Amino acid sequence: MGQNPSKGKMGVRMSETLERLVGDEDIEAFHKDGAIRLRGVLSQDWLDLLDEGFEQAVASPGEFSKSYGPDGAPRYYTDHRLFNRFEPFKKFLFDSPLSQIAAEILGATRIDLYDEHLLIKEPGAPAPTYWHHDMPYFSIDGYDLASIWFALDPTREDTGALKFAKGSHKWGKLYQPVKIGENKPVDSFNRDNLIATVPDIDNNPEDYPTVLLETDPGDILVFHGLTLHSSSGNASTDTTRRALSLRFAGDDILWKNRSDAPLIFERTLDDGEPLSRISDECPQVWPQAS
Repeated sequence: MGQNPSKGKMGVRMSETLERLVGDEDIEAFHKDGAIRLRGVLSQDWLDLLDEGFEQAVASPGEFSKSYGPDGAPRYYTDHRLFNRFEPFKKFLFDSPLSQIAAEILGATRIDLYDEHLLIKEPGAPAPTYWHHDMPYFSIDGYDLASIWFALDPTREDTGALKFAKGSHKWGKLYQPVKIGENKPVDSFNRDNLIATVPDIDNNPEDYPTVLLETDPGDILVFHGLTLHSSSGNASTDTTRRALSLRFAGDDILWKNRSDAPLIFERTLDDGEPLSRISDECPQVWPQAS
């Protein structure tokens, strides 16, 4: 692609041959608050392609797919490992601007994919997403991890828009993961450096300021792997919340075998190896070869 990025305080300084996609103010806000919203990033063509991909994924659940919530209630449905099963997700992963956006924000010279996470909350799905951050769930060490999350449908507070604890990526703590749809710790996590529970963020707004980032189709949210976030169930009677979260790993993210990591890979690596050594599951997505 001809780029020669160099890392600085504000992120990647792109070469003159590659147009910058993220402004300095947004990059500053990401590093300060841990989460930002970028409006109108994805064109209708990308949204149409992913609409097709979501239909395929729901029709053919993978081995990591799960449904959450009470029996008989509308579903909160999730799945992983999409790009190597469905062509729309593969094209989106490698051809959309999201990996370059992650590189600019993280100040990375390369970006590997760690995970794709499809998240669907059907109309009336009661299961919330409780406060958590992503890093403790993953088989990695390092700091430079960014999730890019977006929805094909409008998201509002009562339909599952994401709420973030501002600056929580800088608290210097790893919190005990909780079960999706339940505010209970994941039993298998016994790491010494994990805090028992996330603080009571909602009932202590003066101590833990939050921001709700509602989105329209085409908008994306970018947040750090240590930023605490949550969302409600979907109280709508007619709007499904179809969302996708891509977890992008920057320069210092390396593999770390963790027996308690809930997402199982078909292959594993030795500690300290780059994720892209298992390129069929965690490919390098930026920069790409010409």
